[in-house]
Amino acid sequence: MASNINSTDIDAEFPVAGIDNDSQGFRDNFSTIKNSLATAKSEITDLQSNTAKLNADNDFNGNKVQEADFIANTEAVYATGNITASQNISFTNGHYQTVQVGANVTLTLADWPAAGKMARMRLQITSDGSSRDITFAASGGGEFKSHADWPGTFTVTSQTNPVIVDFWTVNGGLTVFRQTQGSFS
Repeated sequence: MASNINSTDIDAEFPVAGIDNDSQGFRDNFSTIKNSLATAKSEITDLQSNTAKLNADNDFNGNKVQEADFIANTEAVYATGNITASQNISFTNGHYQTVQVGANVTLTLADWPAAGKMARMRLQITSDGSSRDITFAASGGGEFKSHADWPGTFTVTSQTNPVIVDFWTVNGGLTVFRQTQGSFS
């Protein structure tokens, strides 16, 4: 973005020393300086609002980041806590979520991004120490496509050995793929 600050219209030779200078030259220079400061303020405000920050969270609002070379990046972990009633598991809480179930529940995968974007969630699921059955649903009536290893009944039994499950979609949750990575001890 090129700046619109006008510094070329400032007369750097005004006022001329040793002569009676017309006050219009002062007014012209001050007007140009005032307008340029207003432009600078507007441009700086725009930069503060619409650029990535090193000292704050950034929301790219669906804009692409490309040709990036990532090194030593992490993903946030969202802890849903102990779930004892059926509820939504929201994509907007992040790619990796921990879930502990304290009852037989239905977990509805929700808030997927629009079609044309690949979105994935990995759930780390434990129970409260009792055997718990989980039914998965896709918000908006989406359907599941399961890997061949997907269990007929999804049961978790351990408070300390989580079951890891991956879900992903490319069409806004109309079709959600799922695959269990197994129990980890």
